[in-house]
Amino acid sequence: MEIIITHLSSDFDSFAGMVAAKRIYPQAQIVLPTAINQNVRKFITLYEDELPLLMDPKGIDFSRVKRVIIIDTKIASRLGPAKEALNNKNVEVIVYDHHHRSSEDMKATYDYSREAGATTTILVNIIKRKKIPISPLDATLFTLGIYEDTGSFTYPGTTPKDLEAASFLMKKESNLFVVLKFLNLSLSEEQHKLLEKLIMNCKKIKINETEILLSQAEMPNFIEGLSVLTRKLSQIEDVSIAICWAKMKEKIYLVARSDDKDVDVSEILKIVGGGGHPQAASAVISDMSFEDIESKLHYSLKKNIRKPITAKDIMSYPVKVVKENVSISGVDEILKKYGHSGIPIVDKDNNLVGIITRKDIDKAIGHGLSHAPVKGFRSHSIVRAGPNTGIGEIQDLMIENGIGRIPITDKKKIIGIVTRKDILRFLHGRSYENLLELFPGKVKKILEVISSVARVLKYNTYLVGGIVRDALLRIPNFDIDIVVEGDGIRFGRELSKRFDCRLESHQKFGTSILVLKNGQHIDIATARVEYYKSPAALPTVELGNIKQDLSRRDFTINTMAISLDRKNFGEILDLFGGREDLKNKKIKVLHKMSFIEDPTRIFRAVRFEKRLGFKMDDQTEKLARTTIDMNIVSKLNGVRIRDELIYIFNEKNPLEAIRRLGQLGALKKIGIKVKTDVEFIKQLKKILKYYGELKDFYKKNGKEVKKGRLLFALLLWGIKPGEIKRWCFEMKVRKKDLNVI
Repeated sequence: MEIIITHLSSDFDSFAGMVAAKRIYPQAQIVLPTAINQNVRKFITLYEDELPLLMDPKGIDFSRVKRVIIIDTKIASRLGPAKEALNNKNVEVIVYDHHHRSSEDMKATYDYSREAGATTTILVNIIKRKKIPISPLDATLFTLGIYEDTGSFTYPGTTPKDLEAASFLMKKESNLFVVLKFLNLSLSEEQHKLLEKLIMNCKKIKINETEILLSQAEMPNFIEGLSVLTRKLSQIEDVSIAICWAKMKEKIYLVARSDDKDVDVSEILKIVGGGGHPQAASAVISDMSFEDIESKLHYSLKKNIRKPITAKDIMSYPVKVVKENVSISGVDEILKKYGHSGIPIVDKDNNLVGIITRKDIDKAIGHGLSHAPVKGFRSHSIVRAGPNTGIGEIQDLMIENGIGRIPITDKKKIIGIVTRKDILRFLHGRSYENLLELFPGKVKKILEVISSVARVLKYNTYLVGGIVRDALLRIPNFDIDIVVEGDGIRFGRELSKRFDCRLESHQKFGTSILVLKNGQHIDIATARVEYYKSPAALPTVELGNIKQDLSRRDFTINTMAISLDRKNFGEILDLFGGREDLKNKKIKVLHKMSFIEDPTRIFRAVRFEKRLGFKMDDQTEKLARTTIDMNIVSKLNGVRIRDELIYIFNEKNPLEAIRRLGQLGALKKIGIKVKTDVEFIKQLKKILKYYGELKDFYKKNGKEVKKGRLLFALLLWGIKPGEIKRWCFEMKVRKKDLNVI
């Protein structure tokens, strides 16, 4: 006998999941739990004749069960009487669930749990893949399951898979009028009474600046829908987190809801034996007083709710400011140079006295007042915040005052600035997953030492570059690159005291390199900001912060950083959507001027395409072709072109990269005419196959053939020696290499 079961208090996601499982396992019987939510029961009553046969657990001999298909939970204690089937010898257990793993999870023969906003989504995608026929009622029920558990795609746990599944169901004639009807059932008289009690007894508490609503009630009889009432109460009181519990008959039923992606209520309710997922969790308690429940919840809330994000966590610093006696034209030059849309104004004592925007500057210039001092055009009513002002309060200040930047001051001195972009990047660019678990123990130990030194020096430090990208791609890479918000030279000096190493420092660039005894390098750089005076020129560099440092990178996939600060150790900072682009295998520039500022990025884009199997997105490729057509690649000096070609020659598939550069037209701009057609590349590939044998032959005769030299020679095949010599001279190719070529 095979059965399909789910947890007690079955909602639409778990019930729809059981019906979906029946379509995948037609020989299995659906066994209803002893407790079902009111809206689900009403649906069953109305459509029972069109649904598969639904069995009562009282009529099942669980000792005869050979296979159990469990929907929407991995915790045996939530299954009610049906968990008896798990005790059978050699019983096969199959699980479909979307909740986070926990220590209470049962052992399953096959676990098909996946990340999704609803368990129904997982099963619908299997139905879609296997082309299993479903009825319009099935499609409607499955849509109800997905809509309910994702809050109609508004809950933070919603994934693209949920929307894809819903789209598939729409094509299968899902009825949204029925969905709307059952998701918005009116409250019964008993539910109204319970809601009134919850409203009367509710109170708001603040933990680490996060507001939480707590409420309790007692009713003589069991009333369904506490989860619905908790959601309604959170909407009435306008809070993101609500926890309600009600004693009904002999048991206490507790429900928690969270619309804050940083607050996981399933973790919070563990203290009272509850579970669920980050946005919705519940518990059934039989031996605890209301006072004990509240006390335990207070403890768990304090443990699980992080300290608030404040201005000092997200502000940009140091801040570029101007004195109030600087002319309008002078401010105009500064705004153009740094690409700012506004700038703070300070007096002779460096106190903040105003802000001027790009719009104000343009107006003044339009009136012929370029020579006038900026103090006459500043905004006098300054909206400011302190370093400990919460991110929510800063957002409110921006909305209330219709402004896009807030200066952060301490005793009238400006210490930073928060813009709309800072808030958006921070809200959407954080992940609390600890990526350091992806690194081997030796690397983690080095990073822990770096974190320790940073704590002593009070510097913020970050692991950056290819090592972060490759960790997410599960590619081994142990090149440790560190960015320091502070003095990189001093940091390198202090860090070198902790290792048996050689220290190299470069004062001009603010960088240090530690060469460990085993040959491993630790590269340390001071966080900096760059600007370009002209296309293809080398950048001018100034001190900056991590956000500015990451914003100067070439592609989004290279902009991710891992915090090495003690309180955020291992957390990923992804301000430009790099992780999503890794997932989609896309190479994207950060802004439209990226290739114009530095055309070598075109060569790097191609190199990453071929190394990682990625592709430039349409916009990035279009920008690359435009830059090539504008002849900006030809403005690069020979050394930079030579170096990029050598990097490509050292890749695994160098000829594919050369062919791609030829397709883009980049090789027409490097000062010599090289072939890149398909037949020519095929010939080169054939020759390159014998590189190993050629290398061994020359080695036996005391000579060396480097792959880079060979590829240079092959690429220049058929070109006159004089032309080759001229070009190699421009590329500053070493005489030794030139003779070989």
